[in-house]
Amino acid sequence: MLKHLDLTKERLQAFGAADKLRGRLYSARSPVKLAVYAAPGRISHQEAMSGKYEPLEVGAKLGPLWATHWVRVEIEIPEVWNGREVHLLWDSTSEACVWQDGVPRQGLTGSQGAHAHGNEPPIRPEYILSRSATGGQELTLYIEVACNHLFGIMGSASTADLTGLVRRAEIATFEREAWDLLCDYKVISEMAQHLPAGNPRAGQALYAANQIINVCDLADRKTWSQARRIAQEFLSSTNGANQHNLSAVGHAHIDSAWLWPRAETKRKCYRTFATVCRYADDYPEYKFAWPQAAQYEWMKEEQPELWKELCAKVEAGQIVPTGGSWVEPDCNIPNGESLVRQFLYGQSLFEREFGKRCRVFWNPDVFGYSGQLPQIMRSCGIDYFLTQKLSWNQFNKLPSHTFLWEGIDGSQVLTHFPPADTYNAVATVEQVVHNVTNFKDLERANESYMLFGYGDGGGGPTPEMLERIRRMNDLEGLPRVQIRDPESFFERCAADIKNPLVWVGELYFELHRGTYTTHALNKRYNRLCENLLHDAELFSAFNAITNGAEYPREGLDEAWKLVLFNQFHDILPGSSITEVYRDSTEDYQHVENRSRQMLRESLGALAPEGEDAGRVAVFNSLGMARREVVTIGDAPAVVQAPSIGYAIQQPHRNVERPVSLRETADGFVLENANLRATIRRDGGLTSLILLPEGREAIEPGRTANQLVFYNDQPNRWEAWDVDVFHLEQRQEMPTAASCRIVEQNDLRIAVEFDYALSEQSHLKQIVRLDALSRWIEFDCSVCWYESRRFLKVEFPINVRSDMATYEVQFGHLRRPTHFNQSWDMARFEVCAQRWADLGEPDFGVALLNDCKYGYATHGNVMRLSLLRSPKSPDPEADMGDHHRFRYALMPHAGSIQSAGVVAAGQRFNMPLSIHPTAAEPASISWLQVDQPAMVIDTVKRSEDGKDLIVRLYEAHGTRGICRMTSALALAGASLCNALEEELAEVAVTGNRLDLHFAPFKVMTLRLRLQPSGG
Repeated sequence: MLKHLDLTKERLQAFGAADKLRGRLYSARSPVKLAVYAAPGRISHQEAMSGKYEPLEVGAKLGPLWATHWVRVEIEIPEVWNGREVHLLWDSTSEACVWQDGVPRQGLTGSQGAHAHGNEPPIRPEYILSRSATGGQELTLYIEVACNHLFGIMGSASTADLTGLVRRAEIATFEREAWDLLCDYKVISEMAQHLPAGNPRAGQALYAANQIINVCDLADRKTWSQARRIAQEFLSSTNGANQHNLSAVGHAHIDSAWLWPRAETKRKCYRTFATVCRYADDYPEYKFAWPQAAQYEWMKEEQPELWKELCAKVEAGQIVPTGGSWVEPDCNIPNGESLVRQFLYGQSLFEREFGKRCRVFWNPDVFGYSGQLPQIMRSCGIDYFLTQKLSWNQFNKLPSHTFLWEGIDGSQVLTHFPPADTYNAVATVEQVVHNVTNFKDLERANESYMLFGYGDGGGGPTPEMLERIRRMNDLEGLPRVQIRDPESFFERCAADIKNPLVWVGELYFELHRGTYTTHALNKRYNRLCENLLHDAELFSAFNAITNGAEYPREGLDEAWKLVLFNQFHDILPGSSITEVYRDSTEDYQHVENRSRQMLRESLGALAPEGEDAGRVAVFNSLGMARREVVTIGDAPAVVQAPSIGYAIQQPHRNVERPVSLRETADGFVLENANLRATIRRDGGLTSLILLPEGREAIEPGRTANQLVFYNDQPNRWEAWDVDVFHLEQRQEMPTAASCRIVEQNDLRIAVEFDYALSEQSHLKQIVRLDALSRWIEFDCSVCWYESRRFLKVEFPINVRSDMATYEVQFGHLRRPTHFNQSWDMARFEVCAQRWADLGEPDFGVALLNDCKYGYATHGNVMRLSLLRSPKSPDPEADMGDHHRFRYALMPHAGSIQSAGVVAAGQRFNMPLSIHPTAAEPASISWLQVDQPAMVIDTVKRSEDGKDLIVRLYEAHGTRGICRMTSALALAGASLCNALEEELAEVAVTGNRLDLHFAPFKVMTLRLRLQPSGG
């Protein structure tokens, strides 16, 4: 038969040479002796050694789901295997880890039955016992079996049936020559199949692969070397000078919690770290990028022996700390200071442990990126940014893979989206080719990146991936593939890119919009804890300065790390399993209790408690003077406080114009000096007039504060997504079943409405107007038992504007209110912080909230997303009677800048702290600024304990000069980066300093105090 008749791709597939070669990898096998201990949970190795072990046979089923079993493996290497390479082969259809000499040595990943009914081969079944075994040697290993998969447990029957099934446990001799030939052949045959049609190199690969098939007799080892010579001749052809450069790096994206709880993530980390360290010995060129400082801290605390090995690999440049952040955080919901702290704590750990900070923010799997991130990154020592998630965009794809991302202040970072569109590449020829053909910047760039290795559930690269990378290093027909660490790649990228595209503003993710709302309790705790830590730090700092008290750094650090951890991109967005939220609730409650304790201690020291005189100390943590109605005891009172300070005073209950309530046949009219609100007895808000201007805020003939259900059954990803077609299935909720006046006096009017949302779910709402307030408040408590329904509240506003304004971290941005084009339509649900505003040049309306993040403004209707009820991956998501939230509507004259909308959002979220005191009347303002555009956001002790850190930002999009004054005795001041390193001295005159500000610029000041402290 003529040989050319064999030259077809179909023959390569039909012949199955790779599978046949794989079947020859192990030539001799021998059983092992097994015994198992069913552990009472995730226990330490030391605890496992004292367990009671029972005999175990292959074919046994370990369980139940999420259980842990320790298996003792007793091995005797046959005498005839002397000098042979010997492997342990293991498959328990689950995750597992080999322990040897009391140290985790390597992960073993079995068949993943959840995905293919258990018929696919295990991912990582081998553990090398010896490259050159000693015949007759006896040794004992322990295998820690976790009865779950890489992707946790998704609840299918097949998963439960197969998880923990011990399919294989034996030792075998390994035929490395067959392995080398297999790796050669795989690359060549894949080139034949995946290079473009008509590519000469594809034809050459096809010919070489057929030659290998023709000469290789698997039963005759002598032919293997001949086949390898054919392969090596093909693989020795190198590239031309202008071939595309594809940098690659080993990676194992490990979600710090997702379809498994945090405790299991810790085991995923040491399984993966141990595997990486082991493979790094065999592959000197191997580099593995590992982000998330929190995971390093776990390893240091819980696996000290593995930590030593890990540090050695970091020193050798094989494990590469990257990212610079504490975890890979969600970048929509955390506030600006939280994003700063991600880097402050992350960079601190990397520098402390490894002597070097990270220059690359590594956040590949996050659901959108705030427009303030470029500035925050640059201020934290980060020059480069990597993600790939926006390749999932639902409607529009970004036009570039390598570009400059410019934040809302003008800061820029070089950004790269790996063109393989995955952070879990497996380094096949097909993926390498796709990296080039999919790369959108070929005309201006010759560098791209590929992240390879099993991820989400961890594990990282396999030896086969590393072997393929070796063969593709400089192989004609493929891009040059070389393993490089992230910083080296970006340096090459920066030197290579020509005239890069500049993308300005947020990187909005056109998917997973439901994550702004899912798991509402978790989000409420996040906002609460951010606010409590803000106040605890501020007043603790001034207590330390004023009274010489010890600054509670340890307690603050512990609390901050818990908050930062729970801002991980599958916890805070609401996309994890039930167990994760049990953990996060416990964390948040601890943070809340600890923060309140620190706050009580500092406030009590600043103004000693006592009730005899009837006076109160009113503490204000915001950078503006305040005069407000508060509750003292059971009654409202008027108090005031200066900017960032406190005032000791006698509360009073008289105002120039009391609030009033007038009942009508249809409902109620609530009025103060600023607003007149008309509310029907069924809860509908029909009118809201800004009295000084005589302007109506509600569209005439429409009803505001309208509760609305939307059918919420997205095409995929229940907890993550809300699809645009949900807007077509709108259902107005029944009006309030009852109402009653619950408070009526000169300072406050409150009317309570009861709603039956359904047979299972109920909402109680108190509509409140205070005598001094500029907004009408809606205070809600909800018992929620719905399935796949989305609750929103709507406000048709008497305003026309093609753009609405939304608060984001350290600033705001404008988004369209129309669907003119696909980029506009994609933003049918958006994320914001404390407020959104719809306005004309001389009038607008702000919608404030105290713990919500999902907004939508279409035409003149503003919507706030309140609650969802997805059933996967957590069927219990948001079920219960624990929902408490407040929102408010604030009409205003002029723009958001002139009307003080930013300050209103702060005041709505940060109540004054009231404490009875016997101290004499007094007032102190530690810090104040003379420009409302400048927001004093954070006050804390410096990380080195020497000075006071003050972080401010420009909130209006303006520029000018701001004067800061202080009650403290200042010895000097300097501008710093967010890591608190001094950049430039700031002139101090007495107790004041002048600061030049620009749109949305964040400034960090280090204030040096006189020895007396203040």
